[in-house]
Amino acid sequence: MPTNAPALIRPLVDPGLARAWSVEAIQAHERALFAGGVDAYGLMERAGGAAFAVLRDRWPSARRLAVLVGPGQNGGDGLVIARLAHQAGLTVDLLGWSRPTFQASAAHAWTALASVEPAVEVQTEPAAVDEALQAAEVVVDALFGIGLSRAIEGEAAAFLRRLEVALSSRAERPGVLAVDLPSGVDANTGAVDPLTPAADCTVTFLGIKHGLTTGPAVAACGERVLADLGFPPAADETSIELLHGGLRFAPRPRDGHKGRFGTVLVAAGNRGMPGAARLAAEAALRAGAGKVIVATHPDHAATLNIGRPELIVHGVETAHDLLRLAAEATSVVVGPGLGRDPWAVTVWRALRDCPLPLVVDADALRLLGPNSLRERDAVITPHPGEAAMLLECDTAAINADRLGSARLLAERLGCGVVLKGAGSVLADADRLAVCQRGSPALATAGTGDVLAGLLGALLGMGLSRLAAMELGVCLHAEAGEIEAGTHGEWGMAASDLFGVIRARLNGQVERCDTGGTGWCRSGSSSDLSAQDDSVPGAGR
Repeated sequence: MPTNAPALIRPLVDPGLARAWSVEAIQAHERALFAGGVDAYGLMERAGGAAFAVLRDRWPSARRLAVLVGPGQNGGDGLVIARLAHQAGLTVDLLGWSRPTFQASAAHAWTALASVEPAVEVQTEPAAVDEALQAAEVVVDALFGIGLSRAIEGEAAAFLRRLEVALSSRAERPGVLAVDLPSGVDANTGAVDPLTPAADCTVTFLGIKHGLTTGPAVAACGERVLADLGFPPAADETSIELLHGGLRFAPRPRDGHKGRFGTVLVAAGNRGMPGAARLAAEAALRAGAGKVIVATHPDHAATLNIGRPELIVHGVETAHDLLRLAAEATSVVVGPGLGRDPWAVTVWRALRDCPLPLVVDADALRLLGPNSLRERDAVITPHPGEAAMLLECDTAAINADRLGSARLLAERLGCGVVLKGAGSVLADADRLAVCQRGSPALATAGTGDVLAGLLGALLGMGLSRLAAMELGVCLHAEAGEIEAGTHGEWGMAASDLFGVIRARLNGQVERCDTGGTGWCRSGSSSDLSAQDDSVPGAGR
């Protein structure tokens, strides 16, 4: 095993964007603020003002708004936005499924709005609602806040169905701004109600909520903006870490040699599936591994390294063959293109008790049992379908609570977990984190094999499991962003990532945001990884 892991250069990260909080933690924070003398209506004014500023920045030419208001305090934020829009000379229609009786701070907001627009009322008649939605240039979603954790039903559901019909019937869909979160998103789990109106931009208040960081909610939110209103919450036991990427290696030591940078054994590629093994192996090389050995099915051992002669390829048939190769390695990747036949089972059984750091991917995941990786330095990399298989549920259940699913997998199997997807979740015994980088361009065959190879290389170099997971997942996600920013999201192939991975790892290419995958602060969309802070060592 290499004795000196490569030094990482870590970016400076805005502390407010470094963590996400549960609904309960945000609500407790609000109560503490009010108990400490912070005026509740004053805080609502700040929230509405921050959201209106984002609206004006993103849609500067918009002259007519439709503000959707519900009966709670989220509706009060919408009333503040409506008043500010009136004062700025914009035309505003208030829409809802009923004319609510506002309470507490929302009642103050209604009074303030009526003082500048005495004839104001919430339109509820279907014809009036449809007319306003047809005329609106921006729709402000202030219907439901973070307290909603059940399905939308009744009149509210009918209203949202009418909203979607009205918006989809337009030749050009108006912009949609979500206040705190899109209505129907569960702020703890990220589950998205089928009636949730997808936003182009979401402005969330005080702190980032768990549910806005991963899974279907990422698409529902669009661009994500934090407005902490001057009162950011402190980290607590429920807050989770958000990863914004920007990590890279420090320069290699002048006396470095290949033995210092690890040897990765990639056990992969059953009959007819050499591509997965090739992708994982070449990714390990591009991440800086000193040597990569591929143990593959004998049928294509002679051809797998064509065009990449640096790969050392062996056709294997027995457990003895595999263990002999493992004796040369510092880490093992098993699973890409492994298949499910007797050859695959032989490969897995030979390596399952190997003491080396282990990455388990793809078909190898089907061979795991409860606690089968406990006491091992192992990482599994399931997509939602594979996670559902491991937890004996369906994919919808995984996507309804990706954070909880990743945590449960880590507990059940006793290993590190990378639950892939929009907002990949990293779980370990004492850590839960979510990557905020990435691009839908990565939704193509083979990119998971590339990630497995990256992780294998980083573990083989001697990085800690947590550091390897963070660097590997973020590097992979950023490479997808950069490649998509250069050539577009459609048509990317997994092998297109190799050159970008190498350049990004060396700090030779800047990240390129695509599709609002990261977070920014209200009033600023600067790249938070622009400044680097060297931190020796690979642990956290």
